[in-house]
Amino acid sequence: MRVALSVTCLAAVFFAAGPAFAQPIRPLPRVAADLRGFYSGLGQDPITAAGLGVEADQLPSRGLGAVAGIHVYPLRGRNVALGIGGEWMVARGRQQQINAATDEPIGLPIEQRLVSLSPQVSLNFGHRDGWSYLSAGMGRLSFETFQGDLPPADLPPKKSTINMGGGARWFLAPHIAFTFDMRWYLTRPESGVGLLPARQRSRLLVLSAGLGFK
Repeated sequence: MRVALSVTCLAAVFFAAGPAFAQPIRPLPRVAADLRGFYSGLGQDPITAAGLGVEADQLPSRGLGAVAGIHVYPLRGRNVALGIGGEWMVARGRQQQINAATDEPIGLPIEQRLVSLSPQVSLNFGHRDGWSYLSAGMGRLSFETFQGDLPPADLPPKKSTINMGGGARWFLAPHIAFTFDMRWYLTRPESGVGLLPARQRSRLLVLSAGLGFK
């Protein structure tokens, strides 16, 4: 159900940007940049929870994050362009159990942090005042979960991780656009490192929106 809803939303993005095909205006700009925010699911991995000695529902299920990206378009046609670029993504979620009777915190807070830096290739459809795109990339991603206010001294492993998705940009002013992106990160399993617990394979969906620039 969740995947079907995501595919439906992505299709809606493409149809919303569809009028770009009917407007024979100028091709895409040579460079575009994005700055987006999101509040998306981080998952509650039972293997990670067991490594910390807690229940899975004690892990923060969602995180606040940001994405910054830049893309260049070396091959540009009237309605189609090839893009090359990259994105940096960071997210953080934090949760602590509360005693319902006393309203006091119980135990240590649990935090999840996600950081990714990935090159990407995109196929873009439209013109310089609005276009939709499909893109994919692979870059180094770290995903750590820990208890307490400070992360452990052990650095989380960084693994090559595939991401794929799509979105659109609508320019409301000559150089500023509203931008929306839907992206899946296919995280790989990890072994425990020091105080950082192990992690199973997962598929994280990040829905982000913000401003684009050209």
